[in-house]
Amino acid sequence: MENPFELMIYDRDFNFRGYVGNPISLAVTPRFNETGTATVEMDLNHRMAGDILEEGSRIVIKKDGLFVLSGKIFQKNAEGPAVKGVLKFFVKSDFRAVHQVLGWPLPLSPLANQGKDSYAITGNAELAIKNMVQQNMVSRLGLPITVATNLGRGATLPAGIDIRFHPIYEKAFPAIEQAGLGVTFEQQGAGIVMDVFTPPVYPYVLSEESGVLQWWSWSASDAAATRVIAEGTGQSTDDAEGNPLPATKLYALAVDEDLEASYNDATEVHRLGSNGSNADDPDSVRLTMLQADAEEALAEAAPRAGFAVRLSETGTFRYGQNNLVVGALVTISVGGVTRTDYLREVTMTYSRDRGVEVTPVVGDIQDNPDRVIASFLARLKKSINNLKASN
Repeated sequence: MENPFELMIYDRDFNFRGYVGNPISLAVTPRFNETGTATVEMDLNHRMAGDILEEGSRIVIKKDGLFVLSGKIFQKNAEGPAVKGVLKFFVKSDFRAVHQVLGWPLPLSPLANQGKDSYAITGNAELAIKNMVQQNMVSRLGLPITVATNLGRGATLPAGIDIRFHPIYEKAFPAIEQAGLGVTFEQQGAGIVMDVFTPPVYPYVLSEESGVLQWWSWSASDAAATRVIAEGTGQSTDDAEGNPLPATKLYALAVDEDLEASYNDATEVHRLGSNGSNADDPDSVRLTMLQADAEEALAEAAPRAGFAVRLSETGTFRYGQNNLVVGALVTISVGGVTRTDYLREVTMTYSRDRGVEVTPVVGDIQDNPDRVIASFLARLKKSINNLKASN
């Protein structure tokens, strides 16, 4: 089968070096609001091998002319003997930047001037995330990223985003997604363009009757919690003689009453929440932020369900056509279940002997052990970061 993928290699300065025209195999997975990945196997004697082995080498991957992902080549290994040698390399998409860069309280000030205040931004979701990227990645670090013009898309963030040396992803998501936006980082010219988009709607229902589903599976689990208590600390006060008094404890509660009625059951969890943007925040502000923390934790504990489907691509049905792209809202009806959710990721594979296979994942399937472990570690890391920021 003809290879529908374009693999374009660039150096660290975004200079085009050439194509990997016929890899032995390729597996590429773009993801919605997450870091995409790719694995490529090629002949060790390929003319592009030397460029790939250079520090900072990059790749742009397209399928049928549609951008799939761009990113840095992070790891390479080879196997011999040389006459049949294979070079294998791994890629992380440019979305990784929101995991790797911290949001400083005062991004445009020296580290010594950061104090204990947090950086807080309110307004619509597009303004919030683009402001955070511009100040921390572009203005502060000088990364080769261009932030696209703000068009004011996305809902207003009711509690804003409050960050103090947290990874940008940790604090900005899922708030940005809940506001109805996807975020993209795409290599264009001699740099990376960061932008947002409103998820499109795929107009057809995917079902066995449609003739394009080769295989499917689905998974569902109840909510991990139906109510969340977020705990924080009140504003510091002094007694009449100027001696500091013990700070009061503040609490906020978020409850999903519909779920509790549906389950005829309740599950409570406790979380340490925000202590305000700065030491002078009154208790009313702190309570508002605690409520936002409780609501966020409740959303993270929501019921999980998802589909994995393997599609049979034809001349009239292909990834990239009719809004069938990562981030699209897709409706699937299989196995007695119908659900509309985000197309979270799509794994596209190619090999010389098997051709192309496309496996989308709609929703959030939780039966993958790697996903469960990653989710647990992310929550643990977030709790530690919040504890450090409050001290």
